[in-house]
Amino acid sequence: MSDLAFNVRWQEILRETEAGNIPHTRAIVSPSKWHDEIIKSLAEIILGSYRQSHPDLIIIGIEKSPDIDTCRNFIQDISLMPLESDKRFGVIMNAGRLNPNAGNSLLKLSEEPPAHAYILFLMDDAKFFLGTLRSRSRFNVLVSDEEVESSKPPENESEWLEWLSRKKDADIISGDLEAWTNYAVSENDFVLADKICRLKLLNDMKNLSPAMMSDIIILTLKERSNEIERILNDIW
Repeated sequence: MSDLAFNVRWQEILRETEAGNIPHTRAIVSPSKWHDEIIKSLAEIILGSYRQSHPDLIIIGIEKSPDIDTCRNFIQDISLMPLESDKRFGVIMNAGRLNPNAGNSLLKLSEEPPAHAYILFLMDDAKFFLGTLRSRSRFNVLVSDEEVESSKPPENESEWLEWLSRKKDADIISGDLEAWTNYAVSENDFVLADKICRLKLLNDMKNLSPAMMSDIIILTLKERSNEIERILNDIW
């Protein structure tokens, strides 16, 4: 028996699924070692049985995040009537790495799926999972025994000044942003998480000096500058 079986949140997901409380769109973040077991267990409940060749089980993104053409084909396949079960179960793996065009192509499906369709976004990292998809999904994070780093972003003037006073390079800033993202996700504040993710993406490009990046973080998270939001939307 794997360690997933002992995960409390996973047991809650199984219980609600078995009870028929199945969202048409769900997103699960978990260590990749659990992904096969998650798909198998949910397929057995949703479809009544599991095998890799099940005609009503549609999986994309196994090796890498699916591109827009793969997503469009997935939309067509999941919309077809079931062949063996009374439902269709579609899984988008590597969903946390969907590029914006591919992710946006799935918005309508995730918001208004066919009555027979159940969709799972599965990923090992949600930092770049589109906020628009996240908001349309029942979002679950399954954490392994290793504790995930998480810290609250600065909230007031003194905390921001203390953060600015610490010597930082791009890697340190990236670590801070990652910890803040984990905190935002744990608080279900997906608007904040999405904003911090975009800041991390900009920082990881390493085209800006740490001082300039710190200024942009301050303007975005503390001052809430609309102009900075426009710039971030442009690069995203």
